[in-house]
Amino acid sequence: MKPSLKRTLIAIILTSSVLLVGCNLKKSASGSPTGSATGPVTTPTTQTIGGTVTGLTGTGMVIENNGADDLTIIANGTFTFKTAVSGAYAVTIKTQPSSPTQSCTVSFGTGTATANVTNVLINCGNGLTIGGSVSGLIGSGLVLQNNGSNNFQVTGAGNVPFTFSSPITAGATYAVTVLTQPSKPAQTCTVVNGTGTVSGNVSNVQVICTQPGFTVGGSVVGLVTGPGDTLELQLNAGDNTFVTGDTVFTFPTAVTNGGIYNVSMFLPPSSQPQPCNLFNYTGIATGNVSDVIVDCQHNDWNWISWYVGATKSANNYAAVTTPLHPAGVLPPQNVSTPGGRDFAASWTDAFGRKWLFGGAGFPYPSPLGKQPPGLLNDLWVFNGSWLPANVPTFVDLVGNLEVDVTQMEFENVSGSYGTLKSSSGGAPGSRWGSSTWTDGSGNLWMFGGQGYASTGLDFSLLNDVWEWIPGATDLASTVHGQWIWQGGSKTGNPTGVYGTKGTASASNIPGGRWAAASQTDSAGNVWLFGGQGVDSAGNIGLLSDLWKYNIVSGQWTWVAGPNLGNTNGVYGTQGTAAATNAPGGRQAGVLWTDTTGNVWLFGGFGLDSAGTGGPGGGILNDLWEFTGGQWVWVSGSNIANQTGTYGPQTTAGPSNDPGSRWGAVGWSDSNSNLWLVGGWGYGSVTTNPTGFLNDIWEYQHSTKQWIWWKGNSNANQNGAYLTNGIPFVNNVLGARRGAAIWQQDPNGYVWIFGGEGYDSTQGAPPGYLDDMQTYLPFPN
Repeated sequence: MKPSLKRTLIAIILTSSVLLVGCNLKKSASGSPTGSATGPVTTPTTQTIGGTVTGLTGTGMVIENNGADDLTIIANGTFTFKTAVSGAYAVTIKTQPSSPTQSCTVSFGTGTATANVTNVLINCGNGLTIGGSVSGLIGSGLVLQNNGSNNFQVTGAGNVPFTFSSPITAGATYAVTVLTQPSKPAQTCTVVNGTGTVSGNVSNVQVICTQPGFTVGGSVVGLVTGPGDTLELQLNAGDNTFVTGDTVFTFPTAVTNGGIYNVSMFLPPSSQPQPCNLFNYTGIATGNVSDVIVDCQHNDWNWISWYVGATKSANNYAAVTTPLHPAGVLPPQNVSTPGGRDFAASWTDAFGRKWLFGGAGFPYPSPLGKQPPGLLNDLWVFNGSWLPANVPTFVDLVGNLEVDVTQMEFENVSGSYGTLKSSSGGAPGSRWGSSTWTDGSGNLWMFGGQGYASTGLDFSLLNDVWEWIPGATDLASTVHGQWIWQGGSKTGNPTGVYGTKGTASASNIPGGRWAAASQTDSAGNVWLFGGQGVDSAGNIGLLSDLWKYNIVSGQWTWVAGPNLGNTNGVYGTQGTAAATNAPGGRQAGVLWTDTTGNVWLFGGFGLDSAGTGGPGGGILNDLWEFTGGQWVWVSGSNIANQTGTYGPQTTAGPSNDPGSRWGAVGWSDSNSNLWLVGGWGYGSVTTNPTGFLNDIWEYQHSTKQWIWWKGNSNANQNGAYLTNGIPFVNNVLGARRGAAIWQQDPNGYVWIFGGEGYDSTQGAPPGYLDDMQTYLPFPN
């Protein structure tokens, strides 16, 4: 049903934000982004105060701390006051011993307690004490010795006083030495004023501990190796070191404890055009530093959002900047974004702009109340930031350029077809699971999907063909354009017209279908395989027909496969082409074309060689190549519902195979290697349930093997959105299926948007995503 036609006027920004990519992100030594933070208020800790009594022969001695907390001492040995303190302490003798009378003295009785105090010395004998202080101590385990015995374990850090427990008589000699040097970290401590003859209490022995040096290093990741893969790094604007390849590094000069370190790039590598960014590159050295990251972007995800960080959560409604701005006034920041959605249509036009249409998800919120998710027919364009396209604009009474977003509130909208092949102001109805391509003029084309045809009750499978002709090529105003209905039926569930296999005809057209796999080859032909749709007999089922659409002539050719649905796969011998070979019917597989014009197909939800799951099918992981007019089963299983075999990450292996999945997205690179991301299906663990995936795979032509590049080997991984606008090796793409994808741009980046899956919130259920992410694959 259509929502209320009440109009809501909201303004939108005119200019796009500038995408900042490749900037360094300042991080602390721990790896977290630097910034102000507040923590919980803590209660000060208390410390015990104690020490040792020597030479006591009398009775009745009472000592006290800070003028209170009296403690009666009855024998030599250690003591500890009952009351712990936080801060200053002052140990004194309140009552001297009697029977016999003695005059006892206190050494090291005052200070500020930062740890339990155990070195207060009360000497009541004729002996004299030997002590002093330790400076610069940061390690643990330091043991001092006097005259080859009477060990003293030094605890604490910084400047620590000490007094040996055994006094010596006047005229005797003393020799203080280090029995055990401190460790963790290791230090070398030396004794000054450590020897002499006793004529009074000795308190000037100094033990000086040298400050250790800490190494600074890290790793280079994401660098294209080969000629030019050496980079020159600097530590604290000096101490240059050369690093070659993806490897670990350590600067030759250590940084003294407590000293600052700051790593910078002096000369970048020339093996790749993309810059390298530094993370965790500065801090204070209190131990060896090994977490500096020189990130050269390859195999990284990059989250791009101007919507105040909200796009790292699921189930967002569309947002539009308001207001735009009056004439002559700088516009506000654009925080527009499409709502979260699944199986949306996507294109790249001749100007590199990225377009998005429809899908199943969240519209612009209605003023009458937020709508539940439904099928959408909104059109968006991204050129550094998002803008809604083809919506009415006008200048209001105060000179602001305003946008009528009423039509963006609608869900489940019927198509307005007008006259076939005529620019009559029509528009496609709401839908998801369409197939798309871009022609040589940069116009955008869309075929089928599931949604609404020409009547509001006609929710069905579609086979209509639409062309979008973009308007303004700059983004100084809301982008307008024109939809034209170019072919197919304006009613639902149309039967396929197959004609003669191998022969193009103006009357040929695939039947209505959802989630067909499609791709455009280098010659400009569109290839379409299967989907859940209507066959030549008018029956709905899983299709396995292969079609080619000539963009120039506008004609379809039925190329291969049966014209009836729900057929099992015929696999033949792996690696061998045969006229009888054919993939089984399926929906939501991935289709590629390589540089030689061959067509490749992977997985989806459908029928294997045994018809597992009956007409409904199972989840597939078979890889096929269509070459020379015949199908070849290349890898994977001919039986559905397979777990993945992952092997070592970034390494090709003969036994590697992605698990069965559907709703993944993919692309082919300039070397005809096939890339695959996510989907819904099986990870590596047979005992775990199926779920949403975030792994990245490449089928490499040179080795004829799969490589697992990134992502989790199991299902339902949450995303990690650690940087915004800067590729980072530790960013994690949340597991998802049904994402929109834009093929590699001139700089090598692949772009994806949304889908259904997991956001950054641990423990939250999956939802509709609206995050924009880029990924830079390694060239190979």
